[in-house]
Amino acid sequence: MDTSDPSRPGAEATPAEPPTEAPAEAVEAPAEAQAETPAPRRRPRGLTTLIVACAALVGVVGGTATGYAIQAERKPTPLPALSQADLAYPKKALPESERPASLAAEHDTAVKADGDLRKLLVGKPKGARAWSMGIHREGAPIRDGRLSPGEFSLEYGSPAYQLEDLLDGEVRRVVAANWLRDGQMIGVRLVQFRPGALAAAAAFDRQSQGWAAARSAPGEESGWSVRPGSSARYHVAAPEPGTRYWASASGFRGDVWFTMDIFDESSIPRSTIRDLARAQLDRL
Repeated sequence: MDTSDPSRPGAEATPAEPPTEAPAEAVEAPAEAQAETPAPRRRPRGLTTLIVACAALVGVVGGTATGYAIQAERKPTPLPALSQADLAYPKKALPESERPASLAAEHDTAVKADGDLRKLLVGKPKGARAWSMGIHREGAPIRDGRLSPGEFSLEYGSPAYQLEDLLDGEVRRVVAANWLRDGQMIGVRLVQFRPGALAAAAAFDRQSQGWAAARSAPGEESGWSVRPGSSARYHVAAPEPGTRYWASASGFRGDVWFTMDIFDESSIPRSTIRDLARAQLDRL
């Protein structure tokens, strides 16, 4: 009887002897199979794009070189003749009696603005008195009819940006006047820029009219013309809670830009700001 049968009750389990050759082959077979079957190689990313880009670059360079070679072999095309003949100048200058008259100083804006700019400020309104303190919340007092560009910038919501714009526009000087009349506060400013291609006075006038339009009542954003044919305009706005009635006007002549404001506890007639703006425009 075979006592090594583990299925018998009470029999002791006798471990069977491990085979010597078959398992070894079974273990080595997967390793050899893995060695004979190489893992698939992944294609590098972007290789196709790189090949296409290189081909396109070669095509462009080759086409440019070919076109240049063809053009270099052609004969130069002569330029067309000038449509204007040689300029002719008189041998002698015109005599004094035949020369055109010079522009009168009263019609020459450059001559008018070269002097004391304060003389171009509109006259004091009837019934008003001078007021040196600023009429704006953060405005600086006026000294001798003048404001520095920095002091003028304080009258705006963003003084730093306003001053930067003035300096970029090559501001030259600022003159100002404030008046009080029956509860009204009136302020006029003349800002002169250095003449040049920037046309800073016109740019500041457009900006000022944009600010006024933003505060105007619906349907009145464009304001009204100070004088027919002029770009100067005026606006009248109802107050927001806790603020005064407000009217403004702005315009320019040459390199001088004017801006004016009127504040009042009661409504401001349109004729008040219009007439003052007309007088200032005519003064320039």
